[in-house]
Amino acid sequence: MKLFKPYDSPAKPNQAPSKGGDANSGQASSRGQAKGTNSGKASSSADQPKASSNPRGQAKSGQPKPVQAAAQAGSTTVLTSPAPSNAPVKKQVPTPTRRAAEQARRDRITPTITKKQAKARDRDARFKARDDAMAKTNALPYNTLIRDWVDSRFNLAEFALPGMLVLFIITIASSYFWPPLALVAPYALWVVIAAVVIDVVIMWIGLRRQLKLHFPKEPLKGKLSYALSRMMLMRRSRVPEPRLKRSDKFIWPPAHGSH
Repeated sequence: MKLFKPYDSPAKPNQAPSKGGDANSGQASSRGQAKGTNSGKASSSADQPKASSNPRGQAKSGQPKPVQAAAQAGSTTVLTSPAPSNAPVKKQVPTPTRRAAEQARRDRITPTITKKQAKARDRDARFKARDDAMAKTNALPYNTLIRDWVDSRFNLAEFALPGMLVLFIITIASSYFWPPLALVAPYALWVVIAAVVIDVVIMWIGLRRQLKLHFPKEPLKGKLSYALSRMMLMRRSRVPEPRLKRSDKFIWPPAHGSH
């Protein structure tokens, strides 16, 4: 089937185009140019990749860029970030009962101790009280005079206990090896005791004179026992430590800073 074009009458050469026709043709040409421009922009935008509007760099699907790249490359490994765990932490110790809580509170206020701990505490308290009492007694001035008087002289009582122990061992050993010596050893023991008594009497005479001279109002009761307890101890075991040597001269009151 053939289509025939409609017959167009030839335009007259001397006929000028009308103004309305010129305006319509100008509008049509401008519209065509605008359409061409829009179509060019659309083609250029289609050629270029669309920029992501997600500020965190993620696609609309919610997956990170590394995941999308791996999926596009056809990789079977998918990287995922670990999700934070907000699960509550389990208690390691059960909640104490009311009775246990009250007992713990009472123990904090008044701790419960065993018999062994109570004995140890009482023993420490007694030792502390004894040390405090001894420190107060030793700090008295007349007791300082007694210590200096005893420490400045040679005392037989200092060697009495070791000497008696040696004589006792000799007596027992000689009864097996040399019986005549076992008969003489007891007399030697009595000689040592007598020498110690004489030495104590001489010491007390001089000490009594010094106490009456420097502390006339102080009673003498208890002073001899304090001097004897000092005399019977070895010099290294005396507390407080001796300030004077055996060869030092006794001077009272002692010079300031003398040891």
